[in-house]
Amino acid sequence: MSVDGVIDQLTTIPNIPFPEYYEFFMDWKTPVAIASTYALTIHLLNPKSGKLSRVEAKKQGVANASSSSKLFTAFIFLHNLALAVYSMITFYNMASGMRRSWFQRDVEMHDAYCDKDENLWDDSLGYWGYLFYLSKFYEVIDTAIILLKGRRSSLLQTYHHSGAMLTMWAGIRYKATPIWIFVLFNSFVHSVMYCYYAATSVGLHPPGKRYLTSIQITQFLVGMSLAISYLFVPSCLDTPGQRFAVSINVGYLLPLTYLFVDFARRTYGKRLAAAASKKAN
Repeated sequence: MSVDGVIDQLTTIPNIPFPEYYEFFMDWKTPVAIASTYALTIHLLNPKSGKLSRVEAKKQGVANASSSSKLFTAFIFLHNLALAVYSMITFYNMASGMRRSWFQRDVEMHDAYCDKDENLWDDSLGYWGYLFYLSKFYEVIDTAIILLKGRRSSLLQTYHHSGAMLTMWAGIRYKATPIWIFVLFNSFVHSVMYCYYAATSVGLHPPGKRYLTSIQITQFLVGMSLAISYLFVPSCLDTPGQRFAVSINVGYLLPLTYLFVDFARRTYGKRLAAAASKKAN
């Protein structure tokens, strides 16, 4: 409960851009409506069978690769580059804020971990977490690019994007300290991921996509474990909203982890088996 006795009171985060829209984006109906519209649109527009990316087509030795105009390619490159740079900035500021709040103050580890005095929230998590929440709406451009290139959007992608809107909303709306896990880990992974996609968009073929998937799965497993820990640390989550935010994040990560593991098994398992068979012959 907050000091004024109001449970889960909505208070505007200082210095955010366009604060007049804060209440709109913090209304639960906003992410639910946008996520639902996004999922329904993908269901209606998704082709039954689609083309492969140039990287996948080259690896499989087939000609069914998607293509795009020079102008569209330039847009895709700039889109991925912008998200890569933005993710790097977010990661840097969150990591710096956590260093200041956790290690550069004379405060007990329990109080720092639980952010009892809201120092982390006021220093960096509130501002950068809110912007990170808003970025989840823009990231649906990833799916639009896939569809415009004649490729099929997977269930993994639809669930990932729509769920991220809802879980980030809950964390920011209820000032749930564990949302730092999502912001810090995801911004780091996205820094690498969008650099990779920027490179492939202009015809480069950097190695390591399999390792990128492994990093993503690792962030889910570690992040989920850390989030669950907040449910058991005494006097850490003060309000029903904070406990709800942690619960919905864990509930989102469980199926997401399964979908990523299944994707890795189907994608890379077949390649490793084929490579082993080829080597044996």
